[in-house]
Amino acid sequence: MDKNFRNFFIRYNYNDEKGFTCQIPTSEKNVHLSIAFNNKSKEFNIHFTDDNIKKSGAKRYNFILVMSAFRFFLLINRFEKLYDFNHLKVIRESKTSLGKLKKNGFMIFHLPVSVLETKLLHISQQGKKIRFRKNSDLNALADGFHPVTNIHSYNTTIFQAYKWKGEHLSFQGIIFKPNISGKLYFVPKKKYNRFLKQSAIAFYNYINKYPTPETLEFRKIAFDNLKHPYQISK
Repeated sequence: MDKNFRNFFIRYNYNDEKGFTCQIPTSEKNVHLSIAFNNKSKEFNIHFTDDNIKKSGAKRYNFILVMSAFRFFLLINRFEKLYDFNHLKVIRESKTSLGKLKKNGFMIFHLPVSVLETKLLHISQQGKKIRFRKNSDLNALADGFHPVTNIHSYNTTIFQAYKWKGEHLSFQGIIFKPNISGKLYFVPKKKYNRFLKQSAIAFYNYINKYPTPETLEFRKIAFDNLKHPYQISK
């Protein structure tokens, strides 16, 4: 496997004294993004850590967002309700049938967790660190593609939909299959991307409504990425 993929990892740590930290690598060597909640200061923060800096006392952390616990949980509570309402609305407007999905030549991607853990991912530190295996069996990914007619054979509720375009499989969107009803809902990729973009804008607008110096850098980064709100990837 490519070295860049082998070096990719996600690490999660938690203890009662310090709180939690989720670390995600960036495209810069030895620089990672941390999303954290500090139990001592009762603050939520997002920051970059530069492990290239070894000098004692030098600044290794670049905080782009710091928010009090009260404001953070208030934000989550309010945004979660809005997100869930709009998410359900997008799904309910996209009801389909197995016949229509089959007619469009869709395939679904489904890979058992056991295959992910044994052939593709290496999970260590009691489940706190996940990275790609050095000897990952990429052929296992090919085994994850199935005819859409197999969709009711799996307990999974969300599937990625693909179809052949020439010699390549092209991602088409998301299929939702609530276990209770057994009904199917297909949300095309453009529609789902637009929903995610609009959700991100709503999140940004809420933070920007109550600006503080501790959220300025995050608001700048968010604005640069969201200033073209309806630019959807093909």
